[in-house]
Amino acid sequence: MTARDTDVVISSRARLARNLAEFAFPGRQDPVSAGKVADRVREALFAGSDHMARAFRRMAIADLPPLDRSALVERRLISRDLAQDGPGREVLVSRDEHLSIMVNEEDHVRIQAITPGFSVDEAFDLALRTVRYLEENLAFAYHERFGYLTACPTNVGTGLRVSVMVHLPGHVLGGAIEPLVDSLRKLRFAVRGMYGEHSEAGGALYQVSNQATLGLSEDEIRTELRRVAASVVERERTLRRELHRVQPLALEDRVGRSLGILRNARLLTAEEALQRLSDLRLGVALGLCPDLDAGTVDDLVNRIGPASLQKARNRDLPPQERDAVRAEEIRTRLASGGAAPPMTPTAPTPADPTPPGPGTPPDPGPSAP
Repeated sequence: MTARDTDVVISSRARLARNLAEFAFPGRQDPVSAGKVADRVREALFAGSDHMARAFRRMAIADLPPLDRSALVERRLISRDLAQDGPGREVLVSRDEHLSIMVNEEDHVRIQAITPGFSVDEAFDLALRTVRYLEENLAFAYHERFGYLTACPTNVGTGLRVSVMVHLPGHVLGGAIEPLVDSLRKLRFAVRGMYGEHSEAGGALYQVSNQATLGLSEDEIRTELRRVAASVVERERTLRRELHRVQPLALEDRVGRSLGILRNARLLTAEEALQRLSDLRLGVALGLCPDLDAGTVDDLVNRIGPASLQKARNRDLPPQERDAVRAEEIRTRLASGGAAPPMTPTAPTPADPTPPGPGTPPDPGPSAP
């Protein structure tokens, strides 16, 4: 898959919510029923398939220490809600962390696919193939008039949420972010931080997603998201060019200072590192950092969260040591020209891919940033 518009769009996501017809929704189910739901979903995914058993890793949330849960949230494999204690909660993660199936969160099943760049349709196709594969062995709650039934009324219908993760420093530095957020909300789009609902925006990273599904088809939801996101992308590019035209020295100084700090700092908080990396990503897009690429910056963003740093080293780190490790990680990557060591895996070694087709498991495909 060729990632498109990566100067602004980091990744695209599609999430489908479903509930098993024979069980009460998670908000009203007892622990025994929750356990049965988890068993049913797991059995439907693996369904005697050695390929799927090797391609996915199951993680029961109750068995994970807080550090592991936080690392999964930082890597956008689970939601903050799923990371909380609850009966029967688990996640099934594909071998390359491209696809995850959350069980017993707000709904019984939430399938999410994340693909690189502006690739909403590709993410949706992967999520939909996974749902159809599960439907071969599961009956989902469905109403002829309303569509798929979900715990939250805003998801009723298709159960589809599509989103793009966008980098908007032009809007932030140009004072245009609040008008953008207001206008998108009037169009019934949600604008959140990089970890979704209840998260703050940092490093000019925002997640833009549809808010309503009832009364809309899957095609209509995706078409509107693509249209709105394309408008945001073009406006962001215009604002960046205008900032560089009007204040070239100030912008180049900002990027240069951030690059210098990242290459030399011995202590970096997560907040400062994210902001400095945001400046670097802007510099890459404007051609001010010819020795770097956006992929390197995006990978660093994925690695420097508190839980991810500690998980990679398999131990708890006090705050100052964590800041020192974060600074060292960034210095090393920038000095090596962007080459990255492998992250601590959360999925098993991949099996030989199975071609997608009727009755075959979905192949997760290439990893997203």
